[in-house]
Amino acid sequence: MRKILSIIMLFAFTVADAAVVVTAKAPASVGVGDQFRLQYIVNSADVDGRPQIGNIAGFDIVYGPAVSTSQSVQIINGNKTENSSTTFTYTLIARKEGNFQLPAVTINVDGRSYTSNRPSVHVDKAGSSYSQQPGRSQPYQQPAAQSRSSQGSHRVGPGDLYIEVSSNKKVVYEQEPVLLSYKVFTTQALEQLQGKMPDLKGFVAKEVPLPREKHLSVVNRNGRAVQTTTWSQYVMFPQQSGKLTIPSIPFEGVIAYANRNVDPIDAFLFGTSATTHVNHTVNAPSLDITVKPLPPKPAGFSGAVGNNFSIKADLATKTPRENETLTLRVRLHGTGNIDLITPPEVHFPSDFETLDSKQEANTQLTPQGMEGDLMIEYYAIPNHEGQFTIPPVELTYFNPADGTYHTVSTGKPIAVRVAKGNPNSYAARQRLKNDDIRHIHLDPLVSGSNVSEGREVPVYIAYAFLLIAFVVAYKLMQLHQRRRGDVQGRMLRKAGSRANARLK
Repeated sequence: MRKILSIIMLFAFTVADAAVVVTAKAPASVGVGDQFRLQYIVNSADVDGRPQIGNIAGFDIVYGPAVSTSQSVQIINGNKTENSSTTFTYTLIARKEGNFQLPAVTINVDGRSYTSNRPSVHVDKAGSSYSQQPGRSQPYQQPAAQSRSSQGSHRVGPGDLYIEVSSNKKVVYEQEPVLLSYKVFTTQALEQLQGKMPDLKGFVAKEVPLPREKHLSVVNRNGRAVQTTTWSQYVMFPQQSGKLTIPSIPFEGVIAYANRNVDPIDAFLFGTSATTHVNHTVNAPSLDITVKPLPPKPAGFSGAVGNNFSIKADLATKTPRENETLTLRVRLHGTGNIDLITPPEVHFPSDFETLDSKQEANTQLTPQGMEGDLMIEYYAIPNHEGQFTIPPVELTYFNPADGTYHTVSTGKPIAVRVAKGNPNSYAARQRLKNDDIRHIHLDPLVSGSNVSEGREVPVYIAYAFLLIAFVVAYKLMQLHQRRRGDVQGRMLRKAGSRANARLK
């Protein structure tokens, strides 16, 4: 009985496992430049993650994967059957002729992996009979300002989806923030839209955080009702003067169309999709910004450009001691390019050893630039106790509103009373070690024409006398050693004679 149950359970698991199938679908033939769909269909809704296909030789991946799910319920003679599926759709463009095998993907369902088939595609030259077949999309062509995509009978016209780009300023100074806005206009059901600012030469770009869920409002454009919303915004900080261009940016979108050939009830019961998704690429136009150079920079200018800057400083170490590190905290506040500022210089007393500073920005991005604080901590070690003074810390910044430089200061000098420190601290030992190494200063015995010939002679006589004294002392030492050796020898000889006499 147990054996029969095991066989039944094994058969059931095998059937359940075999029921999950991943099917890859693509047209059998396309033309060069054709835009077509590559679909991976899983007959299950319990899919973990998305497939990864990477680059495909001979093809460009325009968009994907777009994910859609469907469910259907069928009742026949009282028997209820439920079906579900998940479809991952990629939009591809064929770039060269030949026969190709598109990649297979592995998809996880309920903790198990399932691999699809590899569909084959024949790519012929553009304009051939392949690309003129009924129901096929036309070769992909993108005009300079707007693109046009099609899928089946659905086409997206230039007025159906477009993007306008604007800036709050067209002429600015270097480092003066510029707010860049991308506004979307559409007459269609826009489901997805993605575009990214590339790395720009001459600008530092920071994206303004906007809600992920977009709420479109209806406006009248040229007598036509159009939905619109601000899709993305960037604050741009120009780093050089001249005419700078923000290039055209491609946005990849997905538009949903109602499938009029499918009854909504049939779609619900039999799992037929009542919506057709069309991938569409639209280009936001480029924009030119004129950047003026800053006026001649005064001494102490640290690159700050903005307005309402202020500066404060306080001694964070309340009881500084010699040979111990003290901290001076400086706080900058304002609106502009705060996180691009070079920290202002602090002039510590010459008796202090300075260390590297540390800075931290606490800001938020606004259309006027970065607004908030820049905290800078300066570190120094006083070598001796006593009363010292740190001069006021100054910040010089440029205000684009009036085109002039301004200087703000911390006010009064900062008094520092350094107490006696630990003589055994590391800094004290290092300084003592350095102080022990002193330069040896010798008066020159001979200094060219400054020393007369009469003074040179006694010097040479002194050298000769020292040499003679050394030789005499050495000779006397040798003579003493020889005499001592003779005395010891005579004593040994006498002792030997006496010993021989006793033996006789």
